[in-house]
Amino acid sequence: MTLGERDISVVIPFYNRERFMDEAVQSVLAQTLKPLEIIIVNDCSRESSRRFLDRYAGVCRIVDLAKNVGLGGARNAGIQAAKGDFIALLDDDDISMPNRLEVQRKYMEEHPECSVCHSAVTAFFLTAPDEFWWRFDPGLPMTLAQALRDEYWAVPSTLMFRTSAIRALGGFDANFRECEDREFLIRCCAEGYRVEGIHQSLVRFRRIGHGGLSEQLWRMYRAHLRVVWKHKKHYYRAYGVRGAANFLLMTLFMSSFRTRYVDRVVRFLLRVYDRKWIIRKGYRDPIPYSRREDLPVNLRNPVIEAGPWRP
Repeated sequence: MTLGERDISVVIPFYNRERFMDEAVQSVLAQTLKPLEIIIVNDCSRESSRRFLDRYAGVCRIVDLAKNVGLGGARNAGIQAAKGDFIALLDDDDISMPNRLEVQRKYMEEHPECSVCHSAVTAFFLTAPDEFWWRFDPGLPMTLAQALRDEYWAVPSTLMFRTSAIRALGGFDANFRECEDREFLIRCCAEGYRVEGIHQSLVRFRRIGHGGLSEQLWRMYRAHLRVVWKHKKHYYRAYGVRGAANFLLMTLFMSSFRTRYVDRVVRFLLRVYDRKWIIRKGYRDPIPYSRREDLPVNLRNPVIEAGPWRP
């Protein structure tokens, strides 16, 4: 298979959000490397929203779900329907840069050991300048130790998978309505699949108060609790009991900053509690490194050097 061949399936989950959908679809149609197919997964939207999708019937495959299953379940339906050797995700409110598929497909061609690749994003706002966002070590794989901390950041709309790998993993856990991407990345790393980032903005990431799940902070915190519980063995093996406590305290800090009195208590705890991420002696990460010097600094002394970030 050569780079010029059409072997990429693009999956766009859709649920009652007509406002931004056209920008998302048009950004895929404008790609310098054309996809094999665009799959829109209608997550049991209302009737008027479903009729809206008919305008794309000539250029997209539309998969209709009989019941609402959430983002993870909708992505899984698209993954199962995909015919391409590669699958690229895009949310219905984000925009792919024109060269996104070409850059990622070339990266996967040049790095056959990579199962999942992602990129930096350009976050855009209603009344503020665009920002370049990234939180990962370019060119180096995400380790399980990093995935557990939720500090290595892979935006779902930038993900491209090898179809064989994503299906072998069973896709996303549809039991998670929030944080399904974080839970998925932990499983990727735990099974030894390499997740690598491209230090280039390939997606415009909408941050304009559109009611996304990332803005529902307490729902996200409850989902983080479930992620920690599901993967508690990994937390213990990498960081001991302290690892789960560190993660939950930091996610509580992210969730409570708009809640006046809770925020004060959490800030106090952060002052008195030493949150150092110390990897347990003898821990062996499932993600192998070919050379000792390839080991990222933030795995030896886990502090990720990153671009701008806001919750």
